[in-house]
Amino acid sequence: MFELGRAPVYWKTMNGLPPTSGKKVKLFYNPAATKLVPNEEYGIAFNGGFNQPIMCGGEPRAMLRKSRGKADSPIYTIQICVPKHAVNLIFSFTNGANWDGPYRLQFQVPKAWQNRAIEFFNQGLAEELSQEGACDRAIFPDTNIVVDGCVMIGNLSKEGGDRCSLDLVPGCMDPNSYLYNPLANVDDGSCLIDSDSED
Repeated sequence: MFELGRAPVYWKTMNGLPPTSGKKVKLFYNPAATKLVPNEEYGIAFNGGFNQPIMCGGEPRAMLRKSRGKADSPIYTIQICVPKHAVNLIFSFTNGANWDGPYRLQFQVPKAWQNRAIEFFNQGLAEELSQEGACDRAIFPDTNIVVDGCVMIGNLSKEGGDRCSLDLVPGCMDPNSYLYNPLANVDDGSCLIDSDSED
């Protein structure tokens, strides 16, 4: 449904289980499903807060644009590192002029905390998020690094389009040096330069 543009929001966790407090979740947004036209400068921005809109809400954060080819419109992603005391995430999307939302994503909490009052979670969350940069670490754009091949140097072997086996051994590669390392395949500059030639 999400890929077809009928559902605007989709989430995915690292372990395949429902979103859980203290874990990571990735949110996907398809603006075509709600007819929200992406901003020319930054696309779509995310604004959300834990337990209540003000906890890490505020300035919208630009999402990472993922192109899906010419036939499909792009989707946008953002990573969420869920604080331990978060019970839900209330969020919206914007192009700078119009908004889509709010949406709510419920988190599973540890069994020992399941019967606690919401005040327990709000107080713990306030302590977690009071640290410098806590919200930036909790809600951040996905990485925009695409590895589509490997440069073949030394003993670097190609394993596939998305990964490289780095079997690198740094050391002196000059066989005339007493610091020569026969196993080295990357020169680390440890060979001593003969200073007699300098006058």
